[in-house]
Amino acid sequence: MQKSIRVAVAAAAVLILAGCGSVNSTLAKRHETVEHYHVFQVKTRATTDAVIKATADGLARNTNSVVQNRPLQMGAKVPETAGRFQLVDPAAALGGTSLGAIMAIQGGAGASIPRVAKCDGAVWTSRANRSVSGSDNLTLYTCIYRYKDGYELNMYAVFQKASGGLSGLARDAVASAIGSPEEWTNKTILDMARSVESATGAKVEYVEGQPEIGAVPKVDQLTQR
Repeated sequence: MQKSIRVAVAAAAVLILAGCGSVNSTLAKRHETVEHYHVFQVKTRATTDAVIKATADGLARNTNSVVQNRPLQMGAKVPETAGRFQLVDPAAALGGTSLGAIMAIQGGAGASIPRVAKCDGAVWTSRANRSVSGSDNLTLYTCIYRYKDGYELNMYAVFQKASGGLSGLARDAVASAIGSPEEWTNKTILDMARSVESATGAKVEYVEGQPEIGAVPKVDQLTQR
């Protein structure tokens, strides 16, 4: 009899611990950083002004702030092929400085030090941000490269997301209603390409990128009508 009781108690303890593990898994706070890059191409004779305006308009639809830069192209010849952005590690670029040392320490402690995009030769660059307090943050770099057949849009994004915790339940409820942060990231990227396509009347083709551009929020169907 006593043996049966001990077995029952042990089994109950296992079930309780398993339940606690499930709850802990749900409530544990998590922070995730994902890098994206995507390249689009449009073969068109549209002016640089038109392509820049269309890109900027598409970008502004889903971001909180946009910083744009249009460097002079005095004497620059239109190249045969489009350029490509490069990634720069801020900590490495500031090596030997006190700020670089601080960033290196933060990286060694597990803190994420996002890289930045360097767009040498681009006719237009931008750095945009979309932030939802306590939920997610998107930093998106865009470079427009002109070449003999048209233009290429290079996009590099750093997506940071918080999940789990008690507030995670509220975030999940909001995401199910208006779309997840990942879906809004996809829409932000696609809306730039769509805007250029609409302004130039030329087909914008996807060249390459990571990760795959997935679903967009349901509201996207309404905005595209």
